[in-house]
Amino acid sequence: MKRLREQRRGVTLIELLVVATIILIVTAASVPTIKPMMESQLTRQAGSTVSTYLNRARARAAATGRPCGVTFEHFAGTYDDGGTPDDPTDDFGNASLVLRQVETPPYYCGLEQGAAVDVYAEDDIYDGDKRLRRIRVVNDSYWGAMVGDEKGAKIQFNGVGPYYPIVVDRSVDPPLFFIEKLPGIDLPILQNATFKVVRDPRPTMTAPVGLPQGAVVDLEWSGTDDSSFALGYLDENDVPRGHNVTVMFSPDGSVDYVENNGRFTPTDAIYFLIGRWDRISALGLDVDDLGEIRPTIEDRLWNYEDPTNAWVSINPTSGLVTTTEVSSPVDYLVGDAIGGLYESREFARMSKRNTGGR
Repeated sequence: MKRLREQRRGVTLIELLVVATIILIVTAASVPTIKPMMESQLTRQAGSTVSTYLNRARARAAATGRPCGVTFEHFAGTYDDGGTPDDPTDDFGNASLVLRQVETPPYYCGLEQGAAVDVYAEDDIYDGDKRLRRIRVVNDSYWGAMVGDEKGAKIQFNGVGPYYPIVVDRSVDPPLFFIEKLPGIDLPILQNATFKVVRDPRPTMTAPVGLPQGAVVDLEWSGTDDSSFALGYLDENDVPRGHNVTVMFSPDGSVDYVENNGRFTPTDAIYFLIGRWDRISALGLDVDDLGEIRPTIEDRLWNYEDPTNAWVSINPTSGLVTTTEVSSPVDYLVGDAIGGLYESREFARMSKRNTGGR
């Protein structure tokens, strides 16, 4: 037993230090390889979250027969007061961390039996080329409360024809309601006409979804090929404000409209950039050796230049949602933001072509 105890030896302090040093060296050497994989996993998970949420809204529109969509809520903290070295602009750095499902409520056709409206002309009411005509509610005491101040409300008469935008004048009491002329369509004159009002979207009971910590929908570089969602402004109290971005799907699966400080019907794909929080401009900007404005992060890449990020794109005709990685930044790191953004979406455009998109 004594001989056995003598043969047993513990680990010396020097041996422990050698092993710890080897572990540290191996760990340090593997960090450059592991870090991009972790970042790619983060944006891949965020892209899957956004894609799934959009598809869920598209499916709900088909199930209910009413437009349903997703609002990308602007994060109020993404505002930079221009504290960069050369103070080029006040940058609002639009970004979204939370998505919320919204849908058009049931059409309002009056809450009283025989609800109807009259539409008649008032010669002294004009608005440039868009002549307005007055709506008089014949027998529906709930009209004003139900239509309200909705900016996107539209009305159809007698179950046929187009939907006319409703304009509300609340400078008088009771408020006045008008319909606005559509291009190439004459305004009607009607008596005791039934009506159908399409109202602004409302949040559904579906819970909002947040992105994984560290991920963000970078609205500054999101948009279509013809427009950008990077809009910001100062309100009457000089408080920075940003705009939510809403994509609405029609019951047939196509994109009904996009709202971003105004509504428009997209004719080309809609792109949402899934990136990293520390690459948005609101966290600080700097000027590099070439005089270009760049993020303060170590590699100085914008989100649309980082190949570990992703694009979630929506085909406006089919409503198909696809997720693709950001194209390699090698070819467009030349200070050309527009050209670089176009190249960054190359894989997304290829995916659209491969799936028969327009």
